[in-house]
Amino acid sequence: MTCPNCGTYNDPGSRFCLKCGTPLTTTAPTVAPPQPTPIRPPTTPQPAAYSPPPTYAPQQFGAGGASAVGLWGPFAGYGARRRHVGWLMDGEGHRAVDLASSVETKFKEREIPQARVFKTTLVGQGVLVERRPYFVLRRGLASLALYITQFGRDLFISQASYLKPPISAFRVILALASAAFFLFMTFIYPFMWSALARSITESFSLFGGGPSDFQVSTLVFLSCVLGPLGGLNTLLLFILLCFSAYKFLTEKDFFAALRVPPNEFNEDDLMAMEKAVEETVRLSLTDLKLNPDELKMTTAERGRQLF
Repeated sequence: MTCPNCGTYNDPGSRFCLKCGTPLTTTAPTVAPPQPTPIRPPTTPQPAAYSPPPTYAPQQFGAGGASAVGLWGPFAGYGARRRHVGWLMDGEGHRAVDLASSVETKFKEREIPQARVFKTTLVGQGVLVERRPYFVLRRGLASLALYITQFGRDLFISQASYLKPPISAFRVILALASAAFFLFMTFIYPFMWSALARSITESFSLFGGGPSDFQVSTLVFLSCVLGPLGGLNTLLLFILLCFSAYKFLTEKDFFAALRVPPNEFNEDDLMAMEKAVEETVRLSLTDLKLNPDELKMTTAERGRQLF
């Protein structure tokens, strides 16, 4: 510490100055008084901002959306509809994507004989129509479409089967014969008739003579038999073409007039495919720890059950 008299610095704890002998007084360090804590004005708690509850957005496998225009219905070209059923499972809509993925995997494992399995997006008919993704199975003339989606909070499964009747060989032969007869009447018949009529006309002379009986009978046959038959054939062929065009515009099937009712082989293929798809869905639901028995039918066909 420093001596107050002479200013000499002394060791701490010394009672007298070593130079002048002045008593040194030990003073306690000055401690600054505590500063008062500023008082904050009371704040009114603000209510938390309101946020609406989260919406349950539907999720679909694949790509859906909308299309500007659709010329045909979603299943145009697949044939006649045979069965359309749907099922709903309460509260499991969020598993739709998982179920679709599992079904796709099991389709590859099942290896349905001579069947082609693919995913496609079908379009409705009209203007500003909806597009929906489907699994489609095709074996010969039989087709089956499977739709899996989230419907609100529920899981929805739809299955539609279609069968396109086979083309009749006999009807094909008749159509080809009619087309050949039309070509004959259009490009060959006029030349035959005019040549024969000229020959008959030139056979007449002032010195006698005339056409033979064969020429006359041939001309009568061409005029009275082939002529009317050609006109009737042309009319029927025109009606057939109009009907085919109508079927193409409405059902995307230009050869509908040549088809006959399906046979037992076609029915067997369709029944086997329906059962294979139902078993695939059932196993996929079981793998996802979902109970297939909880599916509720949503179609008017109350007498038919999936499982």
